Amino acid sequence: MKLPVQQVKDEPALLSQMNTDMKSAAHFYNPTNYWSYYEKVFLPELESKGLNDFRRRRGSVLRSFGATDLIETQLTDLRHSRLLYNKVLLSIPGWNKFIALLSSLLSAFAGLFPGWSKRKRLGPFHYASRFGKDMEAPPLEGLEISLAGNPEDVFIAEEKPYTNSMLYYYMRYAFGAGHIDLNKYSTVAELGSGAGKNAEIVMKFHPHLTYLVFDISPQLYVCEQYLKTVFPGRVVGYAENRRRSDLKGLERGKIYILGAWHFPLLASFKLDVFWNCASFQEMEPDVALNYLKYVNESAQRVYLMAKMDGKTQAKRKGDPGVLEPVTLEHYRKGLSNFHLDVVENCYYPSGRPMWKGYRESVWHRKPGF
Repeated sequence: MKLPVQQVKDEPALLSQMNTDMKSAAHFYNPTNYWSYYEKVFLPELESKGLNDFRRRRGSVLRSFGATDLIETQLTDLRHSRLLYNKVLLSIPGWNKFIALLSSLLSAFAGLFPGWSKRKRLGPFHYASRFGKDMEAPPLEGLEISLAGNPEDVFIAEEKPYTNSMLYYYMRYAFGAGHIDLNKYSTVAELGSGAGKNAEIVMKFHPHLTYLVFDISPQLYVCEQYLKTVFPGRVVGYAENRRRSDLKGLERGKIYILGAWHFPLLASFKLDVFWNCASFQEMEPDVALNYLKYVNESAQRVYLMAKMDGKTQAKRKGDPGVLEPVTLEHYRKGLSNFHLDVVENCYYPSGRPMWKGYRESVWHRKPGF
């Protein structure tokens, strides 16, 4: 099957405006220590390479927020074997490098057999499909993903194109949709939209929704340009929203692009569902709690996925990592008006659990709050 190649347009003036506005906002809405580390290379890449073929760009900093879709060359990773990768064996000097080398050799050997590679790609599709069915969410087979940005990792299943990255986001969506009937609601706000893949999935299954996207730049820029390509005529861009003083007059079926610094507008807005996937974990506790205070007052339901024991701490300010981890206890504190309905471990489309601490949860507002 020959797949159409669709590119995402560059708009340098928009990127510049977003960056200028963000830098003039309060520190709560600027990159935290985790993202400050990446910020040094975001702009140079976008300014020199733009968004042409960005979903197949190797070595790209855009991978840090899930924008790329690359073919996994490591067909076999022995780090997933408890028999060969455990605390006892890791205490042996050089064992980690040995396992990495052995995994690479086995992957190279497996790559000689096309049937193995095909099973490796279709297996995650079937796992994600079963996961969606178990959650009683809209079926994966009903999702038609966009190929805007020319993703590298494309495979065909049920006569439709998919990427492993989109399978991952579908599973996060399926967990949320399995506990929150989005057909009963009108508005969804997502903080930390990344490249817009979650928004794409939600709006394709629930086109009636009004969807609010909040993020820092330049993630917000990539998200807007991507979603404008996926949903022509349905995205109200940042340029139209940057001077908003309220959230009145929103249209059904539209996606609104807003800076993280617009988040206080939720204080006077009745929001149905708040969505956050692996974003709060990259903040400092005071920043996360600042966002959550608005969610705590405005939303009815919450989907939250994070490394709930906290991301890796930086050795010092400016180094990779967070200065202080955000944990489940911070979420409980910030969402004091909510009851935690369910919290479960996260899984990759491969069927293996994500690294320790990654969990997804659903919350509902307590009666009387």
